[in-house]
Amino acid sequence: MPTDSEQMQVLELISQGKITAAEGEELLKALAASEPKPKPPARRILTSDPAATGYSPSEGASLAAELRKLGIEKVRLQELQEMRLHDVNAEYVRELVSLGLDDLDVDELVNLRVQNVTPDFIRALREAGLRDVDADELIECAVHNVSPDYIKTLREAGIDDFDVDELVELAAHNVTPDYIREMHAAGLEDFDADELAELASHNVTPEYIRVMREAGVEDFDADELAALASHNVTPEYILALREAGVTDLNADDLAECAAHNVTPEYIREFRLLGIKGLELDDLIECSDHNVTPDYIRALHEAGITDLRLDDLVECADHNVTPEYIREFRSLGMKGFDTNDLIECSDHGVTPDYIRSLNDVGLVGLDADELIELADQGVPAEFVRDMRIVDPHASVDRIIELYEEGYNAADLKAMKENGFLADDDK
Repeated sequence: MPTDSEQMQVLELISQGKITAAEGEELLKALAASEPKPKPPARRILTSDPAATGYSPSEGASLAAELRKLGIEKVRLQELQEMRLHDVNAEYVRELVSLGLDDLDVDELVNLRVQNVTPDFIRALREAGLRDVDADELIECAVHNVSPDYIKTLREAGIDDFDVDELVELAAHNVTPDYIREMHAAGLEDFDADELAELASHNVTPEYIRVMREAGVEDFDADELAALASHNVTPEYILALREAGVTDLNADDLAECAAHNVTPEYIREFRLLGIKGLELDDLIECSDHNVTPDYIRALHEAGITDLRLDDLVECADHNVTPEYIREFRSLGMKGFDTNDLIECSDHGVTPDYIRSLNDVGLVGLDADELIELADQGVPAEFVRDMRIVDPHASVDRIIELYEEGYNAADLKAMKENGFLADDDK
C-alpha cells in the first residue's frame, strides 16, 4: 500500500492538472503492486500438526494436550520425529505427569523412554524406598542397572542408608549383596555405601582382608584398606619391611611407605650407610626428593660425609651432585660449605665458568663474588681484557665497567688517560 506521503503527492498532481483522476488511480495501483511482500515467519511445527512425523490426528491432539500440562506448547519437527521414533505417546506422558514428574522437557521425555524408564519402573523404585527422584536420577538408575530388586537385596544385606549417587556407585563397581555379606564375615562390619563402593573400586576382597589380618595388620578402617590395596601393600611387602627392621607401622604408615616408594631394600641400604635414626617421615622425604643410597654413597666418595638430612635434601633439590662437588674441590674451592655450593648451583656458577676465570688470572674468589659475576653474565674474555690494563681491578669494578658497556679499546683508552683506577684508590 502506498504511503501517506505518496498518496498526497499523487493528489497534488491531480489538483494541479498535471494528471487526470483516472491516471492518478492507475499510479496508486502501480505503487501498491511494486511494494515487496513481507516474508512469512519461520514455521514451527505445532504438536497438533502430526503429518510430518506419522502421528494420526487423534494421536497428535492427545499428545499436544499432555505436553501442554508440562508447559510445552510447541515443538520442532526434529523433536516430533524423535518422540515418534522412541514411542513417546500421550499415554506415556500422562502417566509420568500422574507420578509427579510434571517439570520435564522434550529431551528428558525422549531420554527416559530410550532408557526404558517406565511408569512401572518408577513405582517399583518408590516401593523399594527410592523416592523424590528426578528425571536425570531415574535415567542414571536405568543406565547402571539400579533396579528395585537390587535395592531390596542391598537392604536385606544391611545397607539401607543411601542416595541415588551412592546406589549408582555401588552398582557400577559390582557391589553385590554376596560381597557385602562376605565383607561382614571377614570382620568388616561398620561401613556405609560410599565406603563399600571405595573398597570395591580398589579391589578390596574378603580374601585380601583375611591375609592382611594374618600379616598382623588388624586396626584398619575402610579408607585405610582402600589405600593399602591401591598402593599394592601385600603381606609379602609387610614381611620384607619387618626383615628390614621396620616393625611398628600401622595401616596408614604402610600405605604411606608404599605410596612414596619406600621399599624394604631402600631402608636396608640406608642402614648399611650408617644412617639408622631416620623415622618414617624422614625416609619419605628422602625418597620424594630422590635422595637415594647411591646419591649418598657418591657424596661420601666426594668427601662429603657429615651432611644432615636437611642438607641432603637441599643438595638433591638444587642439583648439587657428587661430580659438581668433586670439580669444585679440584679447582681449589675446598672451603665452600653446603650453602655455598647450593647458591653457586642455583646461580649457574659451573666448574667450567670458574676454570675460565682462573685461566685469565682471576683466582681465589669466594661464593658471593662468583655469583655476582655469573648473575651479570661477565665473560672471562672481559675479565682478561680488564686485567691486562688493570691487574688489580676488584670484582665490583669489573662488574661495574661491564654493565656500563665498555670494551677492550675503551678500557685501554681509559688506562692511558688515567681514569681506570677504582674510585676508592
